Amino acid sequence: MSTPTRTATQYTVRAFDPADRATFLSMYETVFGHERSADWFRWKFRENPFADHVPIIVASDGGDPVGFRSFFAQELRAGDTILPAFQPCDTMVHPDHRKRGLFDRMNERAIERYTDGRPSCFFNFPNEHSKRGNRKHGWREIGTVPAYYRPQNPAGVLERVATDTQHTTRSRSRASETGVAAAVTTKLRDVVTATHRVCDRLLVDAESTLEIERTTPPPADTLAAVYRRSIPDAIHTNRTAAFYRWRFDNPAQTYISYVARRAGEPVAALVVSSAADHVRLVETLPRTLETETAALEALLVAALDDFADRSYIEAFGETLPAPLRFRFYPDTRAPLSTLLRPTSRTLFARNLTDGIDIESTSATSWTFSRLELDTT
Repeated sequence: MSTPTRTATQYTVRAFDPADRATFLSMYETVFGHERSADWFRWKFRENPFADHVPIIVASDGGDPVGFRSFFAQELRAGDTILPAFQPCDTMVHPDHRKRGLFDRMNERAIERYTDGRPSCFFNFPNEHSKRGNRKHGWREIGTVPAYYRPQNPAGVLERVATDTQHTTRSRSRASETGVAAAVTTKLRDVVTATHRVCDRLLVDAESTLEIERTTPPPADTLAAVYRRSIPDAIHTNRTAAFYRWRFDNPAQTYISYVARRAGEPVAALVVSSAADHVRLVETLPRTLETETAALEALLVAALDDFADRSYIEAFGETLPAPLRFRFYPDTRAPLSTLLRPTSRTLFARNLTDGIDIESTSATSWTFSRLELDTT
């Protein structure tokens, strides 16, 4: 006897209920392969200062959640105008309930709930699976922003060479080959690291009056003060002390800030997030990079020196004054495009009110750091 196929109309789509949290966290691990804690959920949704509720739409089957469409609440700034905005994130449907129209149903419910109220718009960088669904429900493609990588550790390449050598050179023992490969890898890594450091320092016009301080967690009031020194006209996330305090309180991430002071006054800042094998450049301030290029480059060199042992450094958007000068390469062009699957992100946006027409903007109307991209 066959089991009847469920259709989208047999599911219920509703607002989030506190009892849904455990299922949300369990499904997150199932779908994305990462475990998230109750503290992370509380930080991201309940303690978010830009939403007065948990902005999650739930698809349920017989009362049990089987899908979630979540939103990352924040403020966008366009000149002097502040816009409440939601960034779709953590969209997931349980594997047993896919291809039944639940993404569409949750999208429709979200648009119905938030049109002509708060927020003013949606914006996000959807993956390939979500782009079609976003277009179907009125999102407009704005433009594409590349990711940048600076390779630092040749160990991975050498390990592959060592493996090939083991298959072609039969006269040596595996232990001997492993020892030779390890020695060569260590030597080459040291040479590359030393070369990077020398080249980085040659690119920086050292300023004797500049002091650099490292802080964990990042100092929210100081970052907000540097941001206010030169606020860009382009659309971006509004940086306030409250925003920074909440944003960098993420229990799933570790953030380190570098602040440049001149005569005691903070003039530039850089924030990184650290992982086991790589580092991401999360934020640079001021957001109009050209106003403090020398200070920002000094901070970048300090961070690169601190994390010289990492395999690569990643950046996104307008985070670097001159990426190629510091050997950061976009993954959309050679040489990295021949080695990596491009991770460039395409911005989509959808109006929800009669305010600023976000859908009619172009990518050049925006300025990005990792804060506009990373919702994890």
